Amino acid sequence: MMKNKYDIRIDSLPPYPKKLWEEILVLFLGLLETHKNFSFKNCTLTLLVVKDNDMISYNKEQMNAYGPTNILSFPENDSKTVFIGKAQSAIMKNRSSLGTLILSIDTLLREAYLYGQNPQTHAVRLLAHGLAHLLGYDHGKEMWELTDFLEDNFSRQEYSHTITPFWSFTHG
Repeated sequence: MMKNKYDIRIDSLPPYPKKLWEEILVLFLGLLETHKNFSFKNCTLTLLVVKDNDMISYNKEQMNAYGPTNILSFPENDSKTVFIGKAQSAIMKNRSSLGTLILSIDTLLREAYLYGQNPQTHAVRLLAHGLAHLLGYDHGKEMWELTDFLEDNFSRQEYSHTITPFWSFTHG
């Protein structure tokens, strides 16, 4: 694994390993810098991993929606510098803070079970989706392409996470 050159702040409920979340995000940021002309130097990204009861509160307070959701994205808009994407959509670039992702571990595990997916595969998909929102993409073709790019390239990378995967813990 490459040495982490990014400022990634993770607040995760124990026993879910922060190192796994960090490795996924570091690989994503590296892929975006290498292949998509983004720069994350001196940029902060925050990830909160919560349970459904907390996600319900965030979803109601921030989105005026009832119930849990899998991931919420709150981009920071502290720069006027923009990157023009393929569809000429303005995407904020070179910000000091990308923003905050809030991920519900309960919803992630429930959805992985319902979709018949490996929970890590689903976690990668949700984080890629949330990161695309932080970069200014909205639901549509460009966002799905970026999410697919991150997910496909992540699966080709080797990462060094060696502690017990988060989905193997008893959950309740």
